[in-house]
Amino acid sequence: MNANSAKISPRELAFDIDGVVADTFRIFIETAKEKYGIEIEYEDITEYEFWEVLDIDFETTQDIIQMILDNPLKMGIRPITGAVEVLTRLSQIEPLLFVTARPDREAILKWARKELGLPGTNTIHIEASGTHREKLPILLEHGIKYFVEDRLETCFLLDEASVTPIVFDQPWNRKPHPFKTVRNWQEIAAMIDW
Repeated sequence: MNANSAKISPRELAFDIDGVVADTFRIFIETAKEKYGIEIEYEDITEYEFWEVLDIDFETTQDIIQMILDNPLKMGIRPITGAVEVLTRLSQIEPLLFVTARPDREAILKWARKELGLPGTNTIHIEASGTHREKLPILLEHGIKYFVEDRLETCFLLDEASVTPIVFDQPWNRKPHPFKTVRNWQEIAAMIDW
């Protein structure tokens, strides 16, 4: 089975959060403009470590990132279009697994429960790995074979360990790569064995 042809079992599928489920980068851009007067275009974020390619100082970047990490609800992060519908349907089949490189799971768990609006407390399981590299052992431990991710470097790490990455299309991952790319949540839904 591969992500290019066969349908994916819900039990074998997990998701990153920022840039896949949560529209985090748009809130970064809005905060940079409103709080610091810095104009950034979404399509100009051509690297995951965007502060390396944008005209924004590292300290300001870290301040905004910390606000986003500490309180995604207060920051107003919204789900990416289509995520709620697909995840709601999926949660009726299998509990959802999210693996994030965020250092703490509580703030993003509160966000997910409120913004995704899924019934029950057992429908969402979030693992905060603290680093991108540490996502892999968590995925393997849970028997995950497919992972939807927006950070290309993480996709290469997963692929080396036989976890099939599915790249969620974003401006920062449009370099050449061998992985299946999805442009939206409807394309993710089409890959699932419902």
